[in-house]
Amino acid sequence: MRWGTIFFPLLLLVGCSQTSPEKPTQTLAQDSIQIWANTAKDSWDMDLEKRQILIERAYNENAKIKDRTQKVKNLSRISLAYSNLGDSLNFRGTNRELMTLAQEIGDNIAHGEAHWDLGDFFRGTLPDSAFYHYKEAQTLFSNSNLEKKVDYPGRMLQAMAVVRERSKDYGGAEKEAIGAIEFFKEKNSLNRLYSGYTTLAEIQNGLNKFDKALEYHHKAKDYIEYLPEGRKIEKQLTNQNNIAAVFLRKGKYKEAFEIFNTLEESSLIEGDLRTMMTVGYTSKAITGYKSEQLDAEEAMALIKISDKALDSMGNTYQKARNRQNMAEILYAEGQTEKAIATALEAKDLAERTGNNDRLLNVLEFLSQVDVAHGAEHSKAYFELNDQLQMQERSIQDKFARIQMETDEIIEENESLAKRAQWLAGITLGLLILGVGIVIIISQRISNQRLKFEQKQQESNQEIYSLMLAQHGKMEEGKKTEQKRVSEELHDGILGQMLGIRLILSGLNERNDPSAIEQRAELIVKLQELEEEIRTISHELNAAAYEKTHNFILSVEDLVATVEKSSKLTIDFEYDRHFEWDSLHNDIKINSYRITQELLQNCVKHAHSKNVTVTFQKGKNLLNLTVSDDGIGFDDSKAKKGIGLKNIISRVKKMGAQLEIKSQPQQGTKVNIVIPNLDLKRQHPKPENKRKTVVEV
Repeated sequence: MRWGTIFFPLLLLVGCSQTSPEKPTQTLAQDSIQIWANTAKDSWDMDLEKRQILIERAYNENAKIKDRTQKVKNLSRISLAYSNLGDSLNFRGTNRELMTLAQEIGDNIAHGEAHWDLGDFFRGTLPDSAFYHYKEAQTLFSNSNLEKKVDYPGRMLQAMAVVRERSKDYGGAEKEAIGAIEFFKEKNSLNRLYSGYTTLAEIQNGLNKFDKALEYHHKAKDYIEYLPEGRKIEKQLTNQNNIAAVFLRKGKYKEAFEIFNTLEESSLIEGDLRTMMTVGYTSKAITGYKSEQLDAEEAMALIKISDKALDSMGNTYQKARNRQNMAEILYAEGQTEKAIATALEAKDLAERTGNNDRLLNVLEFLSQVDVAHGAEHSKAYFELNDQLQMQERSIQDKFARIQMETDEIIEENESLAKRAQWLAGITLGLLILGVGIVIIISQRISNQRLKFEQKQQESNQEIYSLMLAQHGKMEEGKKTEQKRVSEELHDGILGQMLGIRLILSGLNERNDPSAIEQRAELIVKLQELEEEIRTISHELNAAAYEKTHNFILSVEDLVATVEKSSKLTIDFEYDRHFEWDSLHNDIKINSYRITQELLQNCVKHAHSKNVTVTFQKGKNLLNLTVSDDGIGFDDSKAKKGIGLKNIISRVKKMGAQLEIKSQPQQGTKVNIVIPNLDLKRQHPKPENKRKTVVEV
């Protein structure tokens, strides 16, 4: 029956050609081409090989047509058919032919449709290319007499909004989406407003403006009635699923569960909607569990149903989410080891399918629950997050450049192609030049190092025996200095930058006067960090030790900075009758850095709420104590990280004693006893012009 339906028009055409000699051969060929192209394009249930035969026949027959206007119309259908077949090679070839011919005869609509097809082709892989072709199509449609295709410019605006939204360029996406909605309203294209408001809602959801997202999803719901009858039920289910997804992100688990619970699969559901429904099972499971509507066993059973449905469709991409939800449920049930193992499965699935957003979520979860490898997971999270942000900024920059294209470049297509090739060549040339420069500089540095070593060897031949005698001391001094630089960078620079980053994260979306003032203060601190880095790069001379010329104020500033950048409450106690600036610089700087590292550990690892810092002067000794009410640890099994190693190193430098007391869930107390406060120590202040000016 199916083949009879498909080929009956062809038989009818053949019969007409035999019984009606007066019918022009050109018209029969044209009708056949349209039938073959449309059948290959739209008959999804037909065998792929037979569809390919039909489209090839249509293409070969179209090549014989002399009417270029009709030839362009046929090429538009043929090109789209190749795209639907997944034949990218033939699609690109026919699309290129279509674009050239349409430009030659001035058919802006066909030319715009060719760009539209290319935008859809690149949409999932090259968002900047997709945006470019949608922009070209939108410009061509806007300059054409569209008649029945009046909504084409608005559809291109919406397509550009979707591309921007998926690339997290929410500002540009919101502008394009609003433009599309206004266009549809102006042209009375009410059937397009559902998708327009849905896109705008997704943008607000990406911006974490959940109330706005819900508002636009409800507006989209009002326009479902204008859709074709065959799509209304599908879009109603999709709309409900979208609303539930916003509730889920907002943390309204009960409301989300009530919606997911009402969504049922239908035998008529296909394609993306089927995927939505199978993913809906895991959404129902996690919202039901978190809202206490389902127990762990019921939730896990729903996720397993979702797994089976995804397996039946060969959809591995969404399974990473299922594994993460299972891991969260297992962890909440106290099954930490199973939760970690399941989360690692989610991590592997996300990596294999390129699901980077899910991979970020899983790495964040693992860094919290997998204590043994928490630092490793955190490092992977920050590296991936930085990489994705760089990619998103790169794509957004390309969007901005495409948006600024002039009408002159758009009208002169050949010039645009040459200029695009020129820009691509320059980009490639700059990339090659940049790589070459890096290689040359690296090689020169290496050569200079070799020349210097050679010169040193030649100049020291006569005193070679003395070099051997002094070599051990030189190496020891070098390692000591390197270790000191490492400690300064870790304890000083890294700690302050962590505090500044946490504060800036909180101020990111605020523009009130207080936020502006705080950002200005942070800029000053960054300038101080710049000066401190410059000081360290000049071998941490005596100027670095003058940082603590007012020791107590420096510690108080450190405490205030940590309090502002975290949720800690810090109580700083010290002997107010002692002249703290009389301490030698190496004691002050090491005490300051030890305190800084301990407070940083309270923020990153202890999860404490209250911290007490005490500086108590005894008889020729100093007691430095830092205690917190955090989660603590088993001090008999604790591993020494770089921070603790730096603390131990500084303690040894001062000839001090270190004592750490901690038990799980009972907080941590670190006590350091520094003796010999009245003895002169090393690191004398160098006398130079700069210091003299400062003292004057």
